[in-house]
Amino acid sequence: SLYIYPCNECCCIYTALQKGEVKTFLSMLPKYYRHMKRNSRRSLLTRFCGMYSIQIDDTSGKHSKKSAGKEHVFVVMNSVFPAEGSKFISERYDLKGSTVGRECSEEEKKKKGSNAVLKDNDLAREVNSMRRSQSSASFPTYGINIGARGKAALLTQLRRDVTFLQDCSVMDYSLLVGVVNLEGKAIVPFNFASDKSRRRMKRNGHERIIACMATPLGHLSAPPIYLGKKLISAWENMLSTVLTLPFPYYGAGDCGVDGGALSIIRGRRLGHRAIYYMGVIDFLQPWTVSKVLERDIKGLLGYDTKAISCNAPKDYAARFLDFIDSHVT
Repeated sequence: SLYIYPCNECCCIYTALQKGEVKTFLSMLPKYYRHMKRNSRRSLLTRFCGMYSIQIDDTSGKHSKKSAGKEHVFVVMNSVFPAEGSKFISERYDLKGSTVGRECSEEEKKKKGSNAVLKDNDLAREVNSMRRSQSSASFPTYGINIGARGKAALLTQLRRDVTFLQDCSVMDYSLLVGVVNLEGKAIVPFNFASDKSRRRMKRNGHERIIACMATPLGHLSAPPIYLGKKLISAWENMLSTVLTLPFPYYGAGDCGVDGGALSIIRGRRLGHRAIYYMGVIDFLQPWTVSKVLERDIKGLLGYDTKAISCNAPKDYAARFLDFIDSHVT
């Protein structure tokens, strides 16, 4: 179970923990403290506020050890998304780097709309299609598009965070991403096999000649066009900043998110100006004997053990970083 509690300065979540997760949390807490002390301004890891235990006594009136209520342990942590995020977040992704069973069903998309959580395969299909169609000379605009500087900063910090998680022998964590479309337009998923793209492939002779001439003309006009686009982009960013302050709410919101400098990144999403909320979540799952057996059994059943979610911390970390590197532009 997971509950959201908005407060004056941030949005908190409290969620119940299993026994194995409690043990993992307590064992990694000293390392977590040292890591966050060094990387608190930029780390993408969930900020824990505390761990609590409650025991609900039996209401039958019998007071004995056998009738004592069950102990419930839960943690309070900062949310990756603001409390009112459902009002303006247009896409949500939960990315682990695994591909087996990692996609959102059409039923869930229709039922939940923008609140549906998309997964690795949903993003991978889009990126692979656009990568084939987009010219290698142009700047990539597909996937999680935050620019070269944003990507470099994100991956640098993710490597530090993931190295820490690997040292703690945990796995099954994911990068949670929320997309806010600043232009207020519907984000339409790219369709590589659209009717328009098929018509382009059926050109006659005159159109082919014009297409060949367009390439050198495009190279000659590239510098002024590039400069013009940069100026327009700078103006849009400045205007967007003025209109959306105090961020992240559009107007007079009381809550924000407290996840470090990289938890909110400006970029573009399929050609539209966008803002990305990001954070690494669910990193209390230890690599245990039961997880080793789960991986081996799935391998015997025919699954690719390198593609399933259950993997050793070192392999999981490498795959996770490779996926993020390939799908962030």
